[in-house]
Amino acid sequence: MKTVLMILMLVAGSAAAQSKYEAAVLKGKDLLKAADDQEAYMGCANYFERIAQKESKEWLPLYYHSLSLTLWGTRETNPDTKEKVLNDALALVQKAKKIEKNSELAALEGFVQMMRLTVDPATRGQTLSPTIYALFGEAIALDPENPRAVLLMGQMEFGTAQFFGSGFEKACGYIQRAYDIFERTPDELTTLPTWGKGMAEASLAHCNQ
Repeated sequence: MKTVLMILMLVAGSAAAQSKYEAAVLKGKDLLKAADDQEAYMGCANYFERIAQKESKEWLPLYYHSLSLTLWGTRETNPDTKEKVLNDALALVQKAKKIEKNSELAALEGFVQMMRLTVDPATRGQTLSPTIYALFGEAIALDPENPRAVLLMGQMEFGTAQFFGSGFEKACGYIQRAYDIFERTPDELTTLPTWGKGMAEASLAHCNQ
């Protein structure tokens, strides 16, 4: 009887700890969704860094820490600061991939590399483009219904088409597909990544111009 009670207490304690962790991640997701400038993204990065330090076996805090820095990088105008922020983001997502390999992490790593390319497109285009396409391809292969992977592939194709002055049909096909996946994905409370629908809508608007 004592053994059964001890097991039940351990299970209850583990569930409570997991609930605190999940609540912390959900709070961070809300902070990240509301962020709209570098300072706010920095705050999100610091928040998820603290969670990652406590939950060293979990990949999601590292994922959101990296995502916070990447989104900061999209707003940063100082090339040196942007480079540092994105390099930190890359190190974090690669650390997370040592814990688990999945579609979301592959897509995020591709996103980070895509933003690193924008720091110096003329120099980095040839070297980074194959890596970025490979990462997005890996993400889609791991989960064809991951709208973030499909959307980011579409954005990469769009940028490539702009650079070479070619058509946007392929890019917009990916973007439309990503939007459709977002549309049929039910809203639910989850610690897993759900971001990107607004980005898909904005990208689709460019396709429809």
